[in-house]
Amino acid sequence: MNRMLKKIPATMSRPKLLLILGISGIVLIFLSSFIPSGNKSKKEVEDMSTDDYRKVINESVRNIVTGITGDKDPTVVITLESGVRYNYADSKESDTSASNNKGSEENRKATKQSYITVKSSDGGEEPLIVTRIMPDIRGVAIVCKFGDSPAVAEKIQNAVTAALNITSQRVYVSGGISDEKG
Repeated sequence: MNRMLKKIPATMSRPKLLLILGISGIVLIFLSSFIPSGNKSKKEVEDMSTDDYRKVINESVRNIVTGITGDKDPTVVITLESGVRYNYADSKESDTSASNNKGSEENRKATKQSYITVKSSDGGEEPLIVTRIMPDIRGVAIVCKFGDSPAVAEKIQNAVTAALNITSQRVYVSGGISDEKG
């Protein structure tokens, strides 16, 4: 180990080697910026629309049904309560005043609410979003192979209710035409 440490100053005295190592380090840093990351950026998640949200849930439920039944193409319909809701940053100013006029006491309370805005990239102003509330799931309808079997329907219903945190009354499972015996 001591021999290696003694060789370092000798290596550092070679400017060509240091220059090559420095340039290769810069090139590696530059190239790493072109490698895509596996995670979605925060902006992409923030820009998710109600329709995108429904598609993600739909695909998740389809994967659950496929895993349970083996059906490669189950039909899944998701209905949502509403659209995406936003809570905006605001400031509230309240003014309380009391007056005593000829033996009667009168209290007044005034509240002024204003939203906090930020400049957008195009120069306009937008309200500052504090939270995004994705819509609640109203119901799920599933038509799949073996869906008419009570045991399979119960497995699907239990899996979907657990995955989406909804009640079993919001999930309907049925078999398709291909399940019928002719």
